[in-house]
Amino acid sequence: MSLIKFDQMKKTWHQIARNHNGDLAASFELEIYKKMLDIFQPGEFYYYIANIAQVEMEFISDGVTKTLGIGKEEFSIEYIFDCIHPEDKGRFILHEQKVTDFFNILPAEKTLKYKVSYDYRLRCKDGSYKWILQQVITIQSTEDGAVIRVMGVHTDITHLKTDNRPSGLSFLGLDGEPSYCNVDVGQTLLLLSKEIFSKREKEVLRLIIEGRSSREIADTLHISRYTVDSHRKKILFKSNCKNLVELGARCIREGWL
Repeated sequence: MSLIKFDQMKKTWHQIARNHNGDLAASFELEIYKKMLDIFQPGEFYYYIANIAQVEMEFISDGVTKTLGIGKEEFSIEYIFDCIHPEDKGRFILHEQKVTDFFNILPAEKTLKYKVSYDYRLRCKDGSYKWILQQVITIQSTEDGAVIRVMGVHTDITHLKTDNRPSGLSFLGLDGEPSYCNVDVGQTLLLLSKEIFSKREKEVLRLIIEGRSSREIADTLHISRYTVDSHRKKILFKSNCKNLVELGARCIREGWL
């Protein structure tokens, strides 16, 4: 049963990666991120870099041994899912699904400008549980906003908890972007602004409404057909439309063009 649930979560993470295979070389900046965390130590914590498209860890800091009592080789995305407290697992799944919704709505140029934060209890080597504050930022994405690599920090906040009440899911804006705290996971996520489409998406949208095919759009905008198809899916998702007829009607009604 646990394996089935984890496979379902993998499908959610593949959605946020837009089914990209994750085969992008890690950039030099990743080393800078690691060194910065070594300097600014917030307490007992560890950090990691995960390839979301491939659903695997690429780097884990030594702090995981002190915090959870396990070796770095034992820590994985599946380990996190399996060791979450049973009472917190359902909330974890809802939060990750909402995170996927958020980043699928977010304009591609803002993908690197948000930190996701929430907490849950994680089992240690000795069977005890610690409250972990999970903070995650995207550190690599594709041109159309697909999340490829993230850096996460897990901080032990057990000493700050006076009861077992969890903190809410928050999307914290960086570089002047607005923050969304304690997001209600049971409601449809509101669009981030009136400008729901990026500049490139608007260009694709205009050509779609003109009746152009994906190949024609790709040739006109000098981009790949794969990128055009990705934009099409994202436009339908953002507009909450099921097909092009509905999209065309909403474009006229909402004045999107």
